[in-house]
Amino acid sequence: MIIQTYISRFGFAMLVGVLTACARPASNQASTAITPSTVSSTPVVATPIAKISEIRKLPVFVRLLSAPQEQPAEEGMGLQAGETIRTQGQALTQIDMNSGLAFRLAGNATLTLQPDNRLNLTAGNMITWVQPGKKVPTEIVTPVAVAGIRGTTVFVKIPQDPNDGVLFFAWEGSVAVRLPGQTEDILLKTADEVRIKPGDRDIGQIRRRVRRMSRAEWRQKRQTDPLLRSFKKGKMSTLSIIERLKPGQLTLQALPKVPEAAKERAGIQEADDQKRGDRAQGDRAQQKLNKLEKAHKPNHDRGDRKSETSDDDRSEPRKRDRDPAAPERLRNEN
Repeated sequence: MIIQTYISRFGFAMLVGVLTACARPASNQASTAITPSTVSSTPVVATPIAKISEIRKLPVFVRLLSAPQEQPAEEGMGLQAGETIRTQGQALTQIDMNSGLAFRLAGNATLTLQPDNRLNLTAGNMITWVQPGKKVPTEIVTPVAVAGIRGTTVFVKIPQDPNDGVLFFAWEGSVAVRLPGQTEDILLKTADEVRIKPGDRDIGQIRRRVRRMSRAEWRQKRQTDPLLRSFKKGKMSTLSIIERLKPGQLTLQALPKVPEAAKERAGIQEADDQKRGDRAQGDRAQQKLNKLEKAHKPNHDRGDRKSETSDDDRSEPRKRDRDPAAPERLRNEN
């Protein structure tokens, strides 16, 4: 009886041991199966929508989504929607977007990239353009208004004192500026500018404040503006269009290539236009004087010749009349 009980207990212990041994591999297999799912939970990095093509002057900073603090920017660095670029002091930088949109920042600027080609500018200066031939609906969001561009070049300046108003300036083409909560636009053409201050709501009053530069002022600005002229690596695809536009002229496509000889003639003509603009009254007076001299000179010459001929014709008969031997000489000659 005791022997049977012992055997029974021994058999039960053996059965438990066998079941435990069989359970261990299954547990290990389950543990191995969890590992792939853990790796797949790692976040995937989004594709950049823009790239820093040139840093002309430092310092320039970026705040990336993957970093808790901003860091120095580098040329060639990719940027995603939601990331911020900041310039400090006299720093200059250019960012090219994959969509064909590009912009340059200066003057303590702060800009955040948003989806659908929205640029949120909260401080500083920027110039934005779209490659000729492309239609890239773009909005520049500022604290006082939104500038909408459709294949054009626009400049926006947010001063340090917000009460001075945000400056919107059309370098090329047309720009539609819209106030928050309104549907009407303030349209700016080439060389038009307007300032919009916090609290402005009267569209008509803002339209009356739109100012168009003179041709002389326009030429001066496009020759000296640092956002146009200071870059070497970054290319501005609309600069050649801007250089050939006049205030108020609209274009959304590149102009045909002009031969060098024609460019030289155009340069001479442009210089002459400038001189005429500076001395308009004197030039008009000189032109009138030249016309009078030209008209007077031929008449005077003809009058002199007529006078000389008449004197000669009249003098010869008088000599014959005074000479008593003249009739005799005539008879002898005959």
